[in-house]
Amino acid sequence: MRPRPTRPQRGFTLIEMLVVVAIIAVLCALVISASSRPVGANARNLSEQVISVINFAKLRAQSTRRVHKVTFDQTHIWVQVAADTGIVPPGTTTYSPVQTTTFPNGVHIYDIANAVYPSAGNSVTDNPGLTYDLFVRPDGQCTGSTLFIGDGAHQFRVVVYHISGGTYAREFW
Repeated sequence: MRPRPTRPQRGFTLIEMLVVVAIIAVLCALVISASSRPVGANARNLSEQVISVINFAKLRAQSTRRVHKVTFDQTHIWVQVAADTGIVPPGTTTYSPVQTTTFPNGVHIYDIANAVYPSAGNSVTDNPGLTYDLFVRPDGQCTGSTLFIGDGAHQFRVVVYHISGGTYAREFW
């Protein structure tokens, strides 16, 4: 009798399956750890974050019909909502907290002007005791101001227009 030819086996062994699962687990762990790392702190990122917070307060003010107060210092932003509905004068109502944002190390707001500076060439000094309240009304109007943001290497200014509440960031003070 002639021996039967053996066929190659089909399928995977348990060891091969465990190796593939281990490789996939390591790759997933690398992707998750890389995506959870904070993006580098710089003036551009912080200026975009400030714009996002102001736009968030503007949207909430319009949808809730309540004045929102956005308070800045050198390292934080607080969004608060007024207790009263409608357009109320700033000092006549109480405010409840909505959101707090902390800035990453190495970048902060140097100063805030109570005026709109759309062009560069401004002389700015670091204001260590900085506290500023920006009010966002339900009709979309904001306290017109300019925020000067820096990280040592780059300078950005965030301009907030009074009538439209529009905000934009530009490089250089």
